Amino acid sequence: MRFLVVFAIGLILHSCANVNSNVLFKIPKGENFQYDSLPLKPSQDYVIGPGDRFNFLFSTNKGEKLITGLSGVKGVDGQTFFQSTVIQDYLVRTDGTAELPVIGNMKVQGLTVTQLKDTLTQILSKDYIEPFVQIRLTNQRVIVFNGRGNAQVVTLSNLNTTLLEVLALAGGLNNDSKANSIKLIRKINNKREVYKIDLSTIHGMKQAEMIVQSSDYIYVDFKPRLASSFLTEVSPWLSLFTTTLALFTFIRK
Repeated sequence: MRFLVVFAIGLILHSCANVNSNVLFKIPKGENFQYDSLPLKPSQDYVIGPGDRFNFLFSTNKGEKLITGLSGVKGVDGQTFFQSTVIQDYLVRTDGTAELPVIGNMKVQGLTVTQLKDTLTQILSKDYIEPFVQIRLTNQRVIVFNGRGNAQVVTLSNLNTTLLEVLALAGGLNNDSKANSIKLIRKINNKREVYKIDLSTIHGMKQAEMIVQSSDYIYVDFKPRLASSFLTEVSPWLSLFTTTLALFTFIRK
């Protein structure tokens, strides 16, 4: 009987250790963790890297044909242009290069969108009159862990998407979410910074307007529900214990 009691205690302790074991990004107890200072706008522009995709579109004469092609009006040479612009994605390879029309292979890793646009304009101006260049990143996204068991990859359609917009696109907060405990984890100079955000009161409205950046992780903490989690963990073991106890009692008789 003493063995069974010890066995039951061991099962309970094991189950307690597994309660809410799916929680991510916990701060270890006793650790003096300091959150980073919250920037409402990114401290630096997004830097293009391997795996990124972008649109590249250019036209001569400051983009005249792009405008006349869409509107059907006559250009400066008297011709009327009707053109359908096919926009294609270009992949940044693992070596940091991308293959572009007219230009060929080009190193784009480490450049911001503005820097890439200026570089392409400078290169094309050697052979074309007043080139007009457009660059748009097409795989900008953030990962949102919203409460218990929910995670989504949210695509950023523009560079000024706010935290509140991202949370709305991810379905908003659910009943288990803790609006006063949101972590935003951002990569800055190959290091992840962690920001603590509280949207539980009207004072958090300013933080809700924070501009997110591609590759941000947004993690919404959730209520632990200790009782139900404990019962879920301990029920199979409790069933095993009662079966063992019944068998032990039967054998002793």
